Amino acid sequence: MTDLPHLHTVAPDWPVLAAPGQFFPDDQPLPPDQWPTLRLRWRDIPPTVLAFDRHNGARTESLLEAAGAPAPIALVSYRHEPGARRGKWSWRCEVHVVTGETVAADGFNFDCPTIGRFSTTRDGAREAAVAHITGQHPDAAVPYLGRRQHALRRWS
Repeated sequence: MTDLPHLHTVAPDWPVLAAPGQFFPDDQPLPPDQWPTLRLRWRDIPPTVLAFDRHNGARTESLLEAAGAPAPIALVSYRHEPGARRGKWSWRCEVHVVTGETVAADGFNFDCPTIGRFSTTRDGAREAAVAHITGQHPDAAVPYLGRRQHALRRWS
């Protein structure tokens, strides 16, 4: 499997997923001086209820990509509350964290659990997501094998 089917339905020009041999092993993290520079870019997509948001009806409208990362590293969604005058914007971190140490039963890595606080504007949610990524995940563009597996699990 070389592409991410659900991602290609909302962003048809998303790059094809690299082969496993082009990723670094999770148990040997790169030192910070070898991390690629984070080059972040927001990609607007048509409002889409993604598979993992079916239960709450949130419509994703923006994906944050980092050059080198196999999948989006954050997303911004809009959800209208029944009876409310306006809906709410929220952001979710999609970074698969690689520590190099055993932190869970599965081993060296875990999915970042951060879901951003609600914002009244899309720009506010985007700014909060970028601040989280740059502050907490400066290595988000390092192509680790676990991130490839996370991309397949999350976006296929």
